[in-house]
Amino acid sequence: MENFQYKFRQEKILVKKIASSSFLTEEMLWEIKKFYNPNPYHNFLHALQVSSEVLFLSPRDFNVIEIKSLLFAALFHDAWHMGQANLLDEFRSLDIALNSLEKFEKKYDIWFLDKSLIRKAIVWTVFAKRWKLTDRFARILWDLDVWIIWWEFLEFCYFWFPFAFELGQSKEEYLEKTEIWYFKYLLSFSKNILLTREIREIMPNSLKNIKIYLKNLKENKEVLFEMMDVIKNEDISLEEFKEKFERKIKN
Repeated sequence: MENFQYKFRQEKILVKKIASSSFLTEEMLWEIKKFYNPNPYHNFLHALQVSSEVLFLSPRDFNVIEIKSLLFAALFHDAWHMGQANLLDEFRSLDIALNSLEKFEKKYDIWFLDKSLIRKAIVWTVFAKRWKLTDRFARILWDLDVWIIWWEFLEFCYFWFPFAFELGQSKEEYLEKTEIWYFKYLLSFSKNILLTREIREIMPNSLKNIKIYLKNLKENKEVLFEMMDVIKNEDISLEEFKEKFERKIKN
């Protein structure tokens, strides 16, 4: 796998954001990081990004125990991922999660976690036929982990470009084959199948952002190539990435 500059600065931003929720502390988050490998995509930053979106779930629809449990499921869902898809990845992550949380309950005095919710949410992130899922929380985490186009086009690019490097694909292969196929696949589904109601409420523009991405891919391919190199080589935050992209487009 090619060398890839890990995004420590964005990691710190998300750690502070999640810790401010009062569900857990920064110390606990840094302890969870020990279970993640420095992969370009399936790393602790990815877990933090997915977890940060859990905090937007409405307290009108979820109680504190449910949100807290789903947050921990998200934080552990790719623990010890090796940077390539393996059938038993999620079971290894689940084992790490349950053992760690048992220790956390004693060390940090955290209680009131729904272990059944955590178990289902982590294991079913690998479930291929996700539209057959009946468990509400497994479907939500699945959406957050794989299908969401995040809040906007550039945020999507920031968190998904590293996937190309993890796959070992060239920029051309990724932008001309993998991404095009992926988005055509997404757009082939109805909106109700693609995203759960809860996630559509959090990110109502997700499907719209697919079309924005495809439009930018066609019109600004060279800029996207340049930005992939920025993502690969610099410890750049999301906001800095956005600023650089906008400057390149204007020039």
